[in-house]
Amino acid sequence: MSNKDITIIINTFNSDEKIFSCLNSIDKNFNVFVIENSNNSQFKKRIEKEYNNVKCELTNDNLGYAKGNNLGLSKVTTKFALVLNPDTLLQKNALNNFLIT
Repeated sequence: MSNKDITIIINTFNSDEKIFSCLNSIDKNFNVFVIENSNNSQFKKRIEKEYNNVKCELTNDNLGYAKGNNLGLSKVTTKFALVLNPDTLLQKNALNNFLIT
């Protein structure tokens, strides 16, 4: 399995302060899909400008955790998906170690 086989889903609701630390902890070779449960277009623009590997979708409403994750999962075209919370910080090589096992 390689980094092209997995998409990371991060479901957020006004998590501006935490999401950037999370995204910085993810290797840029992984595709990430952020579901933002708001209509904050500035948030979307900032994320997509700073991170080439990240796509962000605004829901324009707070769908909640489960529905937001399901929306993200419905967009995945890779074989696997990993759901992360926006306050998650990955250790170096965590995803590579995950892929090996």
